[in-house]
Amino acid sequence: MGKIIVITFAFMAFAFYELSGGCEFVAIADEKRAALAIEQAEEQRLIAQTKAERLKTQPEAQVVLASATVSTSGTVVQENAATTPLVEEEKIEAVTEVAAVLETVVEEEPAADMRKVTAARVNMRQGPGQNFSVVAKLNNGDEVEILQDPGDGWVKLKVMDSGRIGWMADFLLTASNI
Repeated sequence: MGKIIVITFAFMAFAFYELSGGCEFVAIADEKRAALAIEQAEEQRLIAQTKAERLKTQPEAQVVLASATVSTSGTVVQENAATTPLVEEEKIEAVTEVAAVLETVVEEEPAADMRKVTAARVNMRQGPGQNFSVVAKLNNGDEVEILQDPGDGWVKLKVMDSGRIGWMADFLLTASNI
């Protein structure tokens, strides 16, 4: 009878593992965060593309630029004139906006994820797991910056006071501010 119970629980554990995604499991929060970032970048790209297409359809105007050399007595010595395409103020603004949007999409830095330790005395480890050696001990209220959160219950962090980097269980920290 005991063997049947053990086999049943083993089968149920295996079925749960497979139904939850197995080794390809990704936390829902990470998927939502990534989908939102992609959606925002695509929206900004479409806005920039629309503005660029509008600029292509507008005709270019011509303007005459003149220069003159004036002597110390106030008489004009030499006068030059040349025609160059006029860049309208609206086009300059649109191109500037497009460039700003593209820079934002490419170089946008995510906000730092700052948290505090919530337990009295916590081990910071060399890697994500209890089998890694302890590199430091943190106290309640110590501020840390989250460097990496793979979603497996462990986070890579940097201690703000000392600058040390290590891993800690995520449940020992305050909730994410992002």
